[in-house]
Amino acid sequence: MTDSEYEDDLQHDIAGEVSLNRELSFLFGEDIVVQARLLDVADLNLTDEMTAFIGKGVRQLKHLKHDPQAQQRWVSEQAPGSRLLLCLWMADMNLLEKMQTRSYL
Repeated sequence: MTDSEYEDDLQHDIAGEVSLNRELSFLFGEDIVVQARLLDVADLNLTDEMTAFIGKGVRQLKHLKHDPQAQQRWVSEQAPGSRLLLCLWMADMNLLEKMQTRSYL
């Protein structure tokens, strides 16, 4: 890989990360996104209840994928810990891209 190709890849990765952070912030709020960035989903001791909520959240966001405001409303109705868990999961698994039809911002 040449220096130019490496630089292009790096710029692409940075742009993707910035876009992901904006979209996660739209859905979950910046405070939740900052907290999620400090955690690693691999360090969590996921319970059956937590796993069930993640599944429910992913399904609900996919169901609402054509309505970003409805996604945001649904997320805002969840408990802070649940929002953090879902945000963390989505960020680590790169799920947001698969659940939207267009960029929020």
